Amino acid sequence: MYSYPELTVEQQATLPVLRAPALALDAQFPDSTHQLWQCDTADGMMILKVCHQSRVQDSTFWLGMNHLFQLDFPQSLARTQIISQFLQREGGFSVPDVVAEQAGQYVLVRYLEGIDLTAEKVDNTVVTQLAHHWGKLHQQISSQWGGLDNPVFNANDWPVRLEKTIQFLSGRSDISIPADTLKLSYEQCRRLSAQQFVPIMPDFRWDQLRQCENHQLAVVDLDAFVRAPREVEWVILEYLLSPQQAKHFVEAYSQYQPIPDLTNCRLSYRLLLFLMNILGETDLRNWLEQPILFK
Repeated sequence: MYSYPELTVEQQATLPVLRAPALALDAQFPDSTHQLWQCDTADGMMILKVCHQSRVQDSTFWLGMNHLFQLDFPQSLARTQIISQFLQREGGFSVPDVVAEQAGQYVLVRYLEGIDLTAEKVDNTVVTQLAHHWGKLHQQISSQWGGLDNPVFNANDWPVRLEKTIQFLSGRSDISIPADTLKLSYEQCRRLSAQQFVPIMPDFRWDQLRQCENHQLAVVDLDAFVRAPREVEWVILEYLLSPQQAKHFVEAYSQYQPIPDLTNCRLSYRLLLFLMNILGETDLRNWLEQPILFK
C-alpha cells in the first residue's frame, strides 16, 4: 500500500489508490510555492500539488496578490474546482479536471499528456490560440473585481488598492525604487478609471501552459486567476511577445474586443508586476524600458 507524500491518513482516505510510489517533480521556477508529485493511481495518472505555506509567506507574488485582491491564498485552493469548471466553460484552453482539493493544503488534478511550453516553442499558432483564449475570457465582464467567482470590490476600489499595494510591496522590496518613479506611478493610479473587470492570470508566463498531444494548449496552473482590468494582462504580453507575434495576437484578439490603450496605466502596472516578481527580473530600469508593443 503506497501513501501520498505529505498528506495525512485522513486526507488520503478518499483519494484514488496509488499503484506505485509518487514521483517528485522538479519545481518549474525558483519561487514555486508547491511541491509537485506525479501519481500513478487506480483511476489514472494524477498530479498532486502540495502547498508549502512557509514559501507563501516569503513569496512577493503572493504577498501582492493577497494584498491587492484579498485572495487569501493558500486558503483559496478550496476554489480550484470552481476555477477549473469556469475556464473549461468560458475559455479556449484545456484545463485539468480537479479530483480533490483542500484549503491551504493541496490539490489533486488529472494529468494532461504533453510538454510544458517554453518561449522557444512559441510560434504563431500558439500566439493565435492564446489570443482566442484571452478574447473569450475577456468577454466575461463584471462591474466588480477580486476573486474570480466572488469579486467583492467595486470600480472605485481599484486605483486605491493598487496604489496601496505598490506602496506596500516597494516598502518590502530589496530593490530600491526611485522616489520619482513611485510618485509617477501613484499619480497614474489616481487617474485610473477602470469600469470593466475580466478573468485574468497575473502570473501568466509560457511555462504555465502545456502543449497537449493534439496540439491543443492547456493551462495547468489555476491558483492565481482573478477578476481585474484586462490591461494588466496586456502589459504582461509586452514582455513575452516579439513585435511580429504581437501583430498576430492583435489580429486574432480583435475578433472579440478592441485593443486596450495602455498609455495611462502602463507604468503603474509594470511597476506592480516588477514588485510581484512575475518574471524574475531584478533590473528595474531594464524592466521599465521594455519596448512598447501596443500603442
